[in-house]
Amino acid sequence: MPLRLDTTSPIPFYYQIREQLRQQITSGQLEPGDALPSEAQLCTETGVSRMTARQALTQLANEGLVIRQRGRGTFVAAPKTILPNVQVTGMSYTEIMGQAGMSAGARVLAQEVLPASAEVAAQLRLATGERIIRIVRTRLAAGVIMSLETSFYPHSLFPDLAEADLTDASIYRFLEQSYGIAPAYAVDTIEISVAGAYEAENLKVNEGAPIVLVTTLGCLANDTPVVFTQTIHRGDRFRASLRRERQK
Repeated sequence: MPLRLDTTSPIPFYYQIREQLRQQITSGQLEPGDALPSEAQLCTETGVSRMTARQALTQLANEGLVIRQRGRGTFVAAPKTILPNVQVTGMSYTEIMGQAGMSAGARVLAQEVLPASAEVAAQLRLATGERIIRIVRTRLAAGVIMSLETSFYPHSLFPDLAEADLTDASIYRFLEQSYGIAPAYAVDTIEISVAGAYEAENLKVNEGAPIVLVTTLGCLANDTPVVFTQTIHRGDRFRASLRRERQK
């Protein structure tokens, strides 16, 4: 549907363009993967400047409605995976996705034994340089890449973990079945950031795209830490709805 600007309105042109494109996306007229008009096409169609057209598309990208790919164009993004009011009783990604009615998957990028850095050693209450197991995986929901997960485990507790087949597997379930050990609780720290080159390559997003960094420390019931994890979620794929209640 052609875009029409009201030249008599005080509403900025970029805003009018953005809202008309947003309506086409949210109504389903433009579907995930469909190409939006280029900046040049928007200029020709509406008579606005290149800067105005770019501002409209950039704001849609910042909201996660579209993906801008250098040299290719702007495309409607897949809808975000939403966890609506999920009461999270599970500890692992697999359990949480299952509660939301979605299948979880994992692709292993790295699985190795190495000396603990000062940061990881402090989190796991180990000596700097003590052996740990580092596992890097991309996590999927319904076959779509959602996050990049880097986990660290004490080698002394889980000596065979570095050789285990962890493709599409729950590590927590493996630990419980193989060692009788699994975190009883976890503490999450959440930050907002942007993707660098490494994150962009593995999450299939552009550099500078919004990401959510969740740092997790998983502990036993006696407060002994057994896993330190840094998970980077795609900002355009994930949204969680939380319920808060007043203390009585």
